[in-house]
Formats: sequence, C-alpha cells, structure tokens
Amino acid sequence: MPTYRFLHKPTIQSYFDEFYDTLGIMNGAQNVPAKVALLFMVFAQARVYMPDNDRPGPPDLSKRYFLAAEHHLSREKGSIRLASVQARLTQCYYLLTQSRINHCWSLFGTVSHLALAIGLNRNRPPDPNTGLSHIESECRRRTFWCAYTLDTYLSAALGRPRTFHDDDIDSALPACIEDEDLSNIDAEVLQSSNLAPSTMLASIAHMKLARIISKILGSLYSIKPVPPSIRAAAVEQVMKDLHGWRSEMTRFLDVDIYSTMFLVSIFQRQRNVLNLTYWHAIILTHRPFILSNLSRLSRASKDDPVQDDMQRENNLSECLNAAMETVNTINDITECRQLFRAFWITAYFAFNATIMLYIYVIQQCGSRSEVYSSYLAAATRCQSHIAAIAEKGSLSERYCLVLEELRVEALRQIQQFHQSELQLSGFSGESPNSSFQTRYTSMQNTHSVPQEFPHLEKENIFDLEGNMPGFTFPNDPGWEQFTNLLSSGLGNIDGLLSYDSVGNQVI
Repeated sequence: MPTYRFLHKPTIQSYFDEFYDTLGIMNGAQNVPAKVALLFMVFAQARVYMPDNDRPGPPDLSKRYFLAAEHHLSREKGSIRLASVQARLTQCYYLLTQSRINHCWSLFGTVSHLALAIGLNRNRPPDPNTGLSHIESECRRRTFWCAYTLDTYLSAALGRPRTFHDDDIDSALPACIEDEDLSNIDAEVLQSSNLAPSTMLASIAHMKLARIISKILGSLYSIKPVPPSIRAAAVEQVMKDLHGWRSEMTRFLDVDIYSTMFLVSIFQRQRNVLNLTYWHAIILTHRPFILSNLSRLSRASKDDPVQDDMQRENNLSECLNAAMETVNTINDITECRQLFRAFWITAYFAFNATIMLYIYVIQQCGSRSEVYSSYLAAATRCQSHIAAIAEKGSLSERYCLVLEELRVEALRQIQQFHQSELQLSGFSGESPNSSFQTRYTSMQNTHSVPQEFPHLEKENIFDLEGNMPGFTFPNDPGWEQFTNLLSSGLGNIDGLLSYDSVGNQVI
C-alpha cells in the first residue's frame, strides 16, 4: 500500500516487540484485542505482497492471519479505539487484494461508523491537556483520510453512495513528516524545513486527488438529472482542479524516470499510483460524454440537446489520451515486473481505460483502420496484462471476461462493416479490395485470447445481440451496467451497445 500510509511504524514496532516479549499476552487488557488484530493484519498484508516464489509457510497463511485478527476483534469490549479502526481498515484493504469487494464494502460500513463515532472527521490538533500527542493526532488524520480515499474508490467502482460527505469534515490533512520525526515537538517547524523527499508526500497528494474525485462523483454521477450547462461547468471546474493538482506534483510525477530518487522502489510505486489515479480521474470526468453515444435511451429521445461538436471532440480527446496514458503506464509496470495480483487498484484502472479504448474502436469501426488500430492494439495488450495476473474467481478474471466480449465485438463490427463495404464495391462494378481481410486475420492472430482463459474462444459469455428481460437504461450514460457485472455477477452488456430492428449495431 504505497500511498495508504496510516500506520505509525515505530508504534507498530513497539506492538511487535511487546507481542513477543509477553508471548502474545500484551499489556493493558482493554487495548489487547485491537493491538493484536492490527499486528495480524500487518502480517496478512505483508504476506500477499510477497513474490509468489518467496512466500514461506503454508499457501493460506495470509487467510489465517486475517481470521486470527477477526477473532481478536470479536473479543473487543469497552470504548472504541483508534487501533480498532486501523485494524478493520487494514482488513478492508486485504479483502480487496482477495477480490472480496462486496465483503470489503460491507466491512467498510463498520469502519466508517467507528471512525465517525470517535470523531476522526473532526480536526483535533495535539493538546497536552487532553493527552493527545503529536503522534496520535497525526495517526487520526492519516487514518481518516485513507478511509476517505477508500470510500471514494468503492463508490466509483460499485456505483454506490459514499459514506463520508465533505460538509461533515473539518479534519486537516496529515503533515508531510516521516514516522520517525513525528515525536519531535517542533513537528511543524521540521515539516517546513525538511527538503528531503518524504514517503508522505505522495500519500497526501493521493488524499487531495481523492477529494477531487469525490467532487466528480457528486457533480457528474448524481442520481438526479444534471442539465447539460451545469454538467459542462462542472467538467470545466474539475479539469481546472486536476490541472492545478498536477502542477503542484509535477516535480514528483514528471521527473526523469532515471532520477536518483526513483531508484527507491517505494517512490516508483507511489509515482505509478498517482499517475494512474490522475488519468483515471480524467476518464471519470469525460466518460459520461463518451458512453452517452452508446445509450439507447439517449438515442431514442429527441428532446435532448445536441452536444456541441467541438466540446464532444475535446471530451473524446481528453478521455482517449488518459486511457492511452493508463495502458502505457500499465505496460511499463509489467515490463519492469512490478505488476502483482495484490495490486487491485491497478487492475481496476486498467479495466476502465481498456473499456474506453474498445468502445472507441467499436464507434469508429467504419473509419479507416489508421483511426482505431493503435487503440485496439493498446487495449488488447493491456487486457493480456490483466489476464496474466488473474486468478480463478478473482475480479481480474471478471475484468477479462467483460473485456474479451468487447474485444470480440470490436473485431466483429470491423469485419462486418468492411464486408458490407466490399459487397457495395462489387455491386457498383469496382474491383474489391482484399487488404482488409488480411488486416482482420492478422489482428485476430496477433491479439489472441490469453491462455489463462481458453474457454473464451469457444463461447461468448454475453449475448450481445439479445435483450435481457427487465433490463432498463438510465437517461444518462450507464456505467453502472459494467459495475453491476463485476459486483453482482456476470450478466449481459448489450445495454451498452445499440442495435436496430434487424440486429445490426447502430454506430
């Protein structure tokens, strides 16, 4: 968890030493269950991030740690403690690495309520009179804002309402100070004078970016209809905020990859997470305008105003550029052998970007191959990277199932359009051009289905040309159709593709 740095390393180390010194009994009966549970969850997280070929102990050791933590948390009594929230929040992150996103969402409800109950959303500066030290004050801030960030991601991924609302929050962001320096009484002075790179820099930047994404979800993905003028103004403001955030972090994000600072692996991972999150925020901002072209209801309604061509092209360009930046970053991570199964958020970003590229290819299949071929190649390459880390029953496998249907549909539409073109050409007496068939066959051979999912070559998971009874479509773009496939099981994605009365897709 390169940017979710809500634990204080010296404190965890003291828990660890105490655990072994007392043979697991620990000191202070009331705090014991939460402290031991937090230790077990640290062990569980460390286990899943180990390389596959370097994991000592039984294969299910991380699950045993999780169950041990769950057992200790069930023994808690008395008042709510910060360690209780931290242990359960760590459980949420662990569940995501195991593709248990609904379990995570359910548990996060408990985490958020406990956090609000002890006032983590309120600003409480260090106060010797109340016994609140600099360390505890900073840990409270770190824990809350990491929970806020996770709340935003779960809302975006599952299409469900957020728990934390900005109007209820006045907690300050954490200080950009290393764990070892938090005990310094003059922490604020130390922060202003510290010129060395800090591992907290990216963590704080991630929290700021989560606040912008929260605005995106509230203004562009509201359940209430948003007038086009208000939506356009919201997009303009969001892009201004994103560009401002990027300019603040440009020295960290755009620095030469061979810089000495990025020889440290933690900075490399943080840089990748922030870049991917930034591009994903841009996709979230412009995605509704792209998906609106695939909504049946928006096509059927003649009362909707026609979007300005220049604005539509700008939205399309921004979304495609962000998607390409995402898949290229995923490719770089894979080539450096830094893509692991535990990186749940990386696979999620890759899935979103690849869908945008496939949808664009489907929309542009009637154009020259030069218009869409690079996007199709990039999408297929990214899909293969996701498939390489997918395990049976995992979210990554579900991502691949959805993406494979879109890939097959894109190739089918390309072939269908050009075959019709050849037939018309032959009817008019012109000599047919057979170059497309060669290109199509080449694409099929080059972008084959990864070996991890051979069953996809034999049958389609979705009936793209059928209707699903009771399946309704919203007035605004229906990204929730995709999220429902992943959170509630696989279904039918024909609602995102529009067909005429004889089954041909309308582009």
